[in-house]
Amino acid sequence: MSLSARTQHGFTLLEVMVALAIAATALVVLMGRVGSSADIQHDLSLHAQAVGVAVNELERIALEGKQAADVSGEVEAASGIFRWKSSQQATLDAKFVRQDMLVTAPDGSTVSLFLYRSLP
Repeated sequence: MSLSARTQHGFTLLEVMVALAIAATALVVLMGRVGSSADIQHDLSLHAQAVGVAVNELERIALEGKQAADVSGEVEAASGIFRWKSSQQATLDAKFVRQDMLVTAPDGSTVSLFLYRSLP
């Protein structure tokens, strides 16, 4: 029987090893992406919670009608303690003030919001 007459069935050991090396490399890259995706998701969750704290505190201050220049506090959430600080700034129109809110998340990142509100 000549070499050309033989039919090859299956894969050689070299072909299997190359395929496994390619698959292993792809899996390592994908696992790195999954890890960074989880980190990004955690950061986005903290950011969303900080924005929620800022909005809630701005609304609470507006409802209480506080005229204090600087107020601050803490809010405990599932992710930890969020610290906030609010200050007022005069505007060109004496009927309005700018209310600034800075919230610091447990990981040290900050969110800053502001709104203009009318004075009573």
